[in-house]
Amino acid sequence: MGVSRLRTERLVNLVICLLSTRRFLTAEKIAATVPGYSHDPTDTRAHEAFQRKFERDKAELRRLGVPLETGTNSVFDGDQGYRIARRDYELPDIELSPDEAAVLGAAARLWQHSKLASDAGDGLWKLRAAGVDIRGGEEPEVAPVLSVDEAFTPIMSAVRDRREIRFEYLGKTDDSSAKRKLQPWGVACHRGRWYVVGFDLDRDATRCFRLSRITGQVRTVGKPDAFTVPDDVNLLDHVANFHADMPELPPRRATILVAPGRAAGVRRRAEQIEARRADGDRVVLSFQDPRRFASWLATYGSDVTVLDPPEVRKELATLLADIAAKYEDKKEVSV
Repeated sequence: MGVSRLRTERLVNLVICLLSTRRFLTAEKIAATVPGYSHDPTDTRAHEAFQRKFERDKAELRRLGVPLETGTNSVFDGDQGYRIARRDYELPDIELSPDEAAVLGAAARLWQHSKLASDAGDGLWKLRAAGVDIRGGEEPEVAPVLSVDEAFTPIMSAVRDRREIRFEYLGKTDDSSAKRKLQPWGVACHRGRWYVVGFDLDRDATRCFRLSRITGQVRTVGKPDAFTVPDDVNLLDHVANFHADMPELPPRRATILVAPGRAAGVRRRAEQIEARRADGDRVVLSFQDPRRFASWLATYGSDVTVLDPPEVRKELATLLADIAAKYEDKKEVSV
């Protein structure tokens, strides 16, 4: 951990040094200027160690996309020097239309309760620092909220670094979880669920996995840049095909208590309606996926109460408790 931090500081100092000069700086000048490179040039072993370190750092900057220039200040200079041209390094001014700014603001609010909240917030602060107005009008009383599974963060890191991952996966028709080895190409959201698409090393074929079915921790193995993502890969097509290949679940029935004169959408879908007294009407509906069904029922709030089956009642209670906790946290922060 300490070595990584020191190298990061050295790279930042190197970039600052090369940005702050118009002249090409030789390796000897850089060694004398940038913290982390200082050494005795008369010591052969120390100087060779510096050269290896400097070569690794130059390669890392180029890998990160830093436009490192090489050249000399005049025809009489025999030693090659280095610099970073600001015109190539700095981003152009950001200009967003009011509609584009509003979309960014809504997107950031969408992520505010997820594991990407920090990244979304950092992005907005940077845009505001550049003079971009992200307000986009008044914020709604109730904003959309997007959540992600625990496996999302480690898998996204593996996608970025192109590192292989290991995890245990419980398929819809499996009795127990199985170990899987994957080269992750990317992550996509489909019908409110997150999926990772990649090359399955055990099956020797492209596979798609739903993140909520991953059990335990996701482990990265091997070195970065261990594989290449196909240029023509379409993540959403793979996820859609994954759904097309899945066997349809047999329809099931749920019994819902609906408040008098409320939840017209639930009543329209009902297969049976049994009028009751003041507490409401008992309706029977068909469903397949308990979680998706509970998510739909949650939109009706306290107008519906799940009587049966227990798994739908549990899914709905968990979902409503999560929503209440998120907005309670938001209320405490605003106070």
